[in-house]
Amino acid sequence: RNPGGNRDISKVLQSLPGVASVPSFRNDLIVRGGSPNENLFFLDGIEVPNINHFATQGASGGPVGLLNVDFINEVDFYSGAFPANRGNALSSVLDLKFKDGRTDKAGLNFTLGATDLASTFDGPISKNSTLIASYRRSYLQFLFAALELPFLPTYNDFQFKYKIKPDNKQEFTFLGLGAYDVFVLNKKANKTETQ
Repeated sequence: RNPGGNRDISKVLQSLPGVASVPSFRNDLIVRGGSPNENLFFLDGIEVPNINHFATQGASGGPVGLLNVDFINEVDFYSGAFPANRGNALSSVLDLKFKDGRTDKAGLNFTLGATDLASTFDGPISKNSTLIASYRRSYLQFLFAALELPFLPTYNDFQFKYKIKPDNKQEFTFLGLGAYDVFVLNKKANKTETQ
């Protein structure tokens, strides 16, 4: 819900002190002059190598974030004085915590964005378990084809958090995060003799 954030956690972080501005089509985090590949990302305590679609090798950013912001409950961003259990970071540490699924009733949410369509399920699976899951797919390829751009990008992502409590002393959490990105050449665009 940050102005200009476009439902992307990386865009929100770029407005924080110590984070350098980057071109608007990139999600690179440049913290206190460091390189974009010197950042660490943690999701509920598990290290995640990248949180963006179409990431460039040697950098942490891409044009679009792959995390569904409706899942995010809490974010801790460290640009220095990293916690002892978050070693090997040179520039920053981003520690994200997903919220738990609802326990009262099930709900289904659809989101239509400027570049993608998403659906999210949130609710109880049984008396002792909850699930929050989402899937998102872009429709940029149709816009890029209409503009006759030479490439047609498509991104897909999914994520889920399944939590089960067999009793008051035990709790099991299963996390899933995945992405599938595809570039296709638009051979019909800008036809020339060379092409």
